[in-house]
Amino acid sequence: MKKIENIIFDLGGVIINLDMEHSFDWFSQLFGRDVKSNMMEDYLNHNYFMDFETGKINATEFRDGLRQLTHLEIEDAKLDKAWNAMLGDIPKERIEWIEKLRDKYNVVILSNTNSIHIHKFNEIFGQTTPYYHPEDLFHKVYYSHIINDRKPNKSCFQHVLDDFGMNPEHTIFYDDNLENTKAAQSIGIQSVLVEKNFLRKEQLPNGGK
Repeated sequence: MKKIENIIFDLGGVIINLDMEHSFDWFSQLFGRDVKSNMMEDYLNHNYFMDFETGKINATEFRDGLRQLTHLEIEDAKLDKAWNAMLGDIPKERIEWIEKLRDKYNVVILSNTNSIHIHKFNEIFGQTTPYYHPEDLFHKVYYSHIINDRKPNKSCFQHVLDDFGMNPEHTIFYDDNLENTKAAQSIGIQSVLVEKNFLRKEQLPNGGK
């Protein structure tokens, strides 16, 4: 392993705890029928969700699409609440680890996400950490719906490297998705597969010291 200068963190499942099934349970209650299995499959395979993550459609279009799928006129706030139900807490120790790391390394976020989730994430972040905004802690954040690209596309990782001026050989990436870590490795980034919601201090450079 070469000397680490840069750390790229995924967001959901690494920094903030994430449980997608919570959202699909909420949608089942909201729609009055079990939609978990169908929505899970759609989320993993349907371009509709990918388009929202890459900024091809906005939040209004996303909500309208959900209404079209269900043929129900559900208000925005209820759709957002169900969609955001997958977002959990941010353990205090993870913030403390990052505080120490950012003094020695460039620390950034790279997340497949969307405008509704990020609005809620910023709210959770501001309420449960000492920081008003993620950019007060991380050196930079890269969100798929802003950069119009998503993991595991190699171009997504390259965007971060080029924009921040990172050398891939001196960069390490943490994600809870194997496909994403393999993609990062394919362009020379050192990568660590994190068990979802269980980032461990000993996985960090120099044990997080």
